[in-house]
Amino acid sequence: MFTPKQGTPSTRITPSSSAVRSSTSNRRSSSMFTPRRRTSGINTRSQALNSSLQTSMIVEKTSQHTVESFGQPLPVLITEALTLADRSTEVSVRLDPSGWAWLVGGRKLFIWRYKASPYARATQCKELTLPPSDLAHNADRVCVIPGVNDSQSVACMAASPEGIVRYWPSVAHETSSTEISAELKGEECASVINFLPYGCILATTTSSLVLVSPCVGQTGLMCRPLKEAQGMFAGISRRMSSFIFGSGPAQTIGAPLHRVLAGDVDEDGVRHFYVLSGSHVQKWVMSEGDVDKLVYQADVERLYREAFAKKCWDQDSAQLTRLKVWLLDMQLTRSGVMVLGAGVNPEVSPAFYYGIGILNIGGLIQPTSLDQFILVDYAERYQEELESQLLGYQLMLTEPYSNTLYMHDQHQVLIVTTTKDSTTSDPVDKVEFKSPGSRILGAGVCDRTALFFSSSYGLVSVKCPQKLEASIMEEPSADVSLRSDVPALNASTAQVQRLSLSNDKSDRLKAAFSLSCSGSIDQAQLIVDELFPPDSPITESNPELDQLVVKLSIALVDDYPASDPRWAEAAVQDSGSSTNSLIILHQLRDKKQRAHNYFINFLKKFSLWNKLWTVHVRDRPMLTRLLLCEHVEKIVAATVLRELHSQHTALVDLAIRRVLVNREDAELVPGLTPQDLFYREVSRVDEVIGALLEYEEETLVTDLLPRDQVNLVMTINTIIEGMIHEALQYRMTSAEMYQSEAGAKGRLPEYCPWTSSLGVKGARTVLHRQFTLTIENAVPEAKDMDTRSGLFQQALALADFILNGYSCQLDSIREQREEGQKERLDQVLRKYEEDRQALLQPFIEYEEYERAASLAEKYYDFPTLIKICETTNKQDRLDRYITQFANRGFSETLFKWYLKEGKRGKLLAMPVRDQSELSEFLKSGNNRYLSWVHDIAANNFSAAHTTLLQLGLEERGSVAKRKTLLSLSKLAALASEPEPEQADDSIELINDEHNFLSHQEDLPLGLIESLGMEPDNMRVLSPLELINLYISDDNEGATEYDFKKALDLLSYVPQSEPDIPVDQVRLHIWCKAVLRDNWSNISTDDPLEGNKHTIFFKTVELAFYEGADLSSYLPQADQLLAAEELGELRHNKNFQFLLRAGYEQIQKVLG
Repeated sequence: MFTPKQGTPSTRITPSSSAVRSSTSNRRSSSMFTPRRRTSGINTRSQALNSSLQTSMIVEKTSQHTVESFGQPLPVLITEALTLADRSTEVSVRLDPSGWAWLVGGRKLFIWRYKASPYARATQCKELTLPPSDLAHNADRVCVIPGVNDSQSVACMAASPEGIVRYWPSVAHETSSTEISAELKGEECASVINFLPYGCILATTTSSLVLVSPCVGQTGLMCRPLKEAQGMFAGISRRMSSFIFGSGPAQTIGAPLHRVLAGDVDEDGVRHFYVLSGSHVQKWVMSEGDVDKLVYQADVERLYREAFAKKCWDQDSAQLTRLKVWLLDMQLTRSGVMVLGAGVNPEVSPAFYYGIGILNIGGLIQPTSLDQFILVDYAERYQEELESQLLGYQLMLTEPYSNTLYMHDQHQVLIVTTTKDSTTSDPVDKVEFKSPGSRILGAGVCDRTALFFSSSYGLVSVKCPQKLEASIMEEPSADVSLRSDVPALNASTAQVQRLSLSNDKSDRLKAAFSLSCSGSIDQAQLIVDELFPPDSPITESNPELDQLVVKLSIALVDDYPASDPRWAEAAVQDSGSSTNSLIILHQLRDKKQRAHNYFINFLKKFSLWNKLWTVHVRDRPMLTRLLLCEHVEKIVAATVLRELHSQHTALVDLAIRRVLVNREDAELVPGLTPQDLFYREVSRVDEVIGALLEYEEETLVTDLLPRDQVNLVMTINTIIEGMIHEALQYRMTSAEMYQSEAGAKGRLPEYCPWTSSLGVKGARTVLHRQFTLTIENAVPEAKDMDTRSGLFQQALALADFILNGYSCQLDSIREQREEGQKERLDQVLRKYEEDRQALLQPFIEYEEYERAASLAEKYYDFPTLIKICETTNKQDRLDRYITQFANRGFSETLFKWYLKEGKRGKLLAMPVRDQSELSEFLKSGNNRYLSWVHDIAANNFSAAHTTLLQLGLEERGSVAKRKTLLSLSKLAALASEPEPEQADDSIELINDEHNFLSHQEDLPLGLIESLGMEPDNMRVLSPLELINLYISDDNEGATEYDFKKALDLLSYVPQSEPDIPVDQVRLHIWCKAVLRDNWSNISTDDPLEGNKHTIFFKTVELAFYEGADLSSYLPQADQLLAAEELGELRHNKNFQFLLRAGYEQIQKVLG
């Protein structure tokens, strides 16, 4: 339960030792959470004073970090404690942000101030004695409580591993202390943290929490365990939240403790604290009156599993059965908590990864996802025997919004730099303490500086030199003047001045951009604030901003080369250019690699990016940021086209001329070539694809040789594929750059990228036509296998482009949350599935199964994958798909496909691992007719009995089928082993149903045929229908047995149908029995003898002999005589006499 003392090597302070090593790599950094705050004058003066009072010695200096001594020289007591500590003494240090530090060695506690105060003299080191313990003490179990200001006394609370708490109201009086036992019941104390104004929180290694607070006005202490509320109504809130949001786990008592953090105190005196325990993060709240409450706890380990699986192996965590994840430490940030975790998947590789997750802990509802997950660019090799060493890292932040964090263990510090939208950190810096006997004894933060206490160097700081952020280029060079290599619109000072004073907002925005590129940030900010006031809410869209930004973006990608004298006549604007280059390819690269990237940085740096919303493009709204991405994609496509131009000069020149002819606003300028005009207007570069297709279609209908036809199609495919492939690559790799940091302002518009634009001349239609030409015109003419294979590969790429566009469109529709979204989604989905089938079918027909499968796998065309596996007889491939697409319903598609193709035998012979899914599938819909067969094969006779019984009771189409199903159900019940009462009830129900069906089978053959029914193929009639048939006039030979059967059928009329009055039906049957005889011809001389021959009294006699209770079975005589159904007969005196005489005899017999 307790942690035994561990021996540590003797430590010595050796100023000459080279204990600190560092490895660095040059990299840029930017803020991770929020822009850097400006330091107030008071803080600046305070920090300057501290710096002047503290000595500093550079230990190590690199291009990125400086390691130097920090604070006051170590007190003599501390130096002696470190020097004289033996190997068996565990030494640990903690550094408090208030400027106090403490060292624990054995039972000795040393407290000193490492940061000088401008208001009071430095307090000398105080030595206190810790409570006795058989286990090793640790600085984590000590909490120094500074006064409200430096002139007040400093208190201290310390706990032994067993939970004996000792409290010093003032460390200046070491003999004045009080003790109490926290009653840990065998648990081991792990840490004590300051939680004023309520006291201190003591946490055990198994996550039990105890509030320890001094008694007001007394010298004693009070201990109170902190637990989840246990009162009568305590669970109501959690049960209600579980009902609404899903159940959450209870407080994780017994889980290993990683960290306890105290939040700030709000105006009402409420204070939160957070616990990283086992796999969960707990949020607690404490308010006046010592009211504590566990607000929630979030399963962070599950979120980390998903994040590691996706980031490191691009798979779902459920598929990585051997993935191991650990939570190591936690720190507070401005927006939540930052959790350090680690993960390894031994099945793939021994690489041991570290990750940082940001969790939003605001509000009362537990978070269900990570706000951000950053994979640390640092990995180690996993070995089980070194697991504790790999898990020994602790996390430290110098300020809540810092983009730099520190991971450290006892021997090294990893400095991790991140950016806000990144998913992977920059390469880490490493500072190592590897000299003999050197290790890190403690760490902390003071004045936003990372501090470490080294056994060799004492207290050292790790700092990053300040960088001047002079321009939006974020380049390390200190030269912030306008440089010739920066395409800052290449505008002169006079041009920028004229633009900034223009009434045209687009000119002024261009001036701001130009000024920002040249480093004139303040001037640029003034113009931006004028155009778009900073106090306007981000959530409100500004159409004018979107239009101006798009206009400037188009101007950048379609501008004129400033240095080319041939453009002097055409360049009507003299406001600058984004490129100086005279060579077209260099112009394109300037636009792609420099100007537009700077423009995006400009929008983000000046807080315009999150205000962007939508613009109208191609007759539909589109997110502005995606349109900006589209502009760069077209630059990339134009670059590829230019690179291919030299290889296919004649064809590309012809297509360019055709494009310029189609453009009504394109005019040839003396001295400029068609290439100059075309490549300048990059925003319309996609028009060349349509021009190539037009030329191709016109040429293929001529008398071109088959070989030349194939070459033409392949050449055009090469050009189209190169352009679109590189554009899609840029879109994929730069997706993070074009994400918005703000939430959605409204309805997200449907997104159709330019590579899949709609309409007759849209890219989707053009690519589909090119695909068709490749398959129908080129493939049949290809005579050798290499050419044929090349054509299919090109066709595959074209199909991929088309389906990729559909995928983007469908994803954007799914993100919409409004009425009509489902109808639109269904419409596009149907068209997508039709085109997907049309694109894959040629590959199947030409037996290009591998290519078809690659496309079907990517776009989840499961029927095609199944068809390929069945055609090629590759069961192993089918098994792989079942596993690979388990979460996408592949198995269900497979089951449906087998049923549709009539392959029920294959369906029922599925491998054992798929039996659970198959069982669920067979129990749904009409598949239950196969479910019982599957259950019988699996020896699940009870389930087969239940299914067969349900099917039998629901069967209405055939008497024979119903009997068969019920008989099989009875056999299955007898073969199963259910509870005796349950089996008896089921069998009794089945026997009852068989008896009912026998009444239908006993219908007279002539009656059945007269009604047009086949005796061997009758539908199941209802009890009322059978009654009416037995007593109907059509049943001419009806006897007392028929009427008795009709009366017996009354017991099968469902009690749940109150609209069927059973008593009236019974009276109706008896009336029909009366009407079967001519009562006027019966002699009244001997009424009993005469009644014996009537159907009515024959039925009565038959019922009596069969044990019926005639008192309830037979209506009263008065009821019969009052029945209107008997007509005039009821007034016949002869009938009345005979009927009453018969009833009198019945009463006599019964009496």
